[in-house]
Amino acid sequence: MPRQERAERTREQIVRAAAVCFDTRGFGATSLSDIVEAARVSKGALYFHFTSKEKLAQAVAAQASADWRIILRAARAPGGPVLQVLIDTTHGLAHRIRHDVVFRAGLRLSDERRPGGSGHPGAYPSWRRAVALLLARAGRRGELLPGLDPAQAARMLTAATAGVEMLSRHDRSWLATATVTHVWESLLPALASPDRIGRLRPSGRATLPAPRGAGLRDRGRPGERAGSPGRAGVG
Repeated sequence: MPRQERAERTREQIVRAAAVCFDTRGFGATSLSDIVEAARVSKGALYFHFTSKEKLAQAVAAQASADWRIILRAARAPGGPVLQVLIDTTHGLAHRIRHDVVFRAGLRLSDERRPGGSGHPGAYPSWRRAVALLLARAGRRGELLPGLDPAQAARMLTAATAGVEMLSRHDRSWLATATVTHVWESLLPALASPDRIGRLRPSGRATLPAPRGAGLRDRGRPGERAGSPGRAGVG
């Protein structure tokens, strides 16, 4: 294997291991030794790519942010009833959070305050803006209840999304399709008229594209990924 390709694979392996550790232990309780053990690399290999735990957190958050931007772009693209697009997007988000440990850890890191850390922008302000734009479009199309304020509705939907994600950090069943479906069954009467609701599918009609590097995604606790390579050298 060419050296550059080996280095890229080792770096991705370290980032994923760091995400697993941050997800299960939190940033503060995770040590570089924990990440070395989870990644099954040498300390030299880790320091070749990352000089500190904060740099690793930045890499995890950056990858999650890139995926988040892809999700928002997909949600904003025209494609049928706007409320159905929102429903489909939240189901896709729940699936991504449940199965993509880097994405999940990135969301958690954006909420944590770390001494000496540069901090990472939270995902939910951008989500609220995207939802507000989508609901404004839905209002112009006559999809919303008469007199409904799209900005206030966006706040409600953002709170519901953030609440489900934060509760799922302790109980993954909050991300189940049935749970997200029940949330939408409760919210839709406050957003759309009964005749509109009848045309929507609270259970969703589509999923988001597979995460990048899906083969290295969530497989359980550190060290449990099937087919994990042996301890790697530098690069």
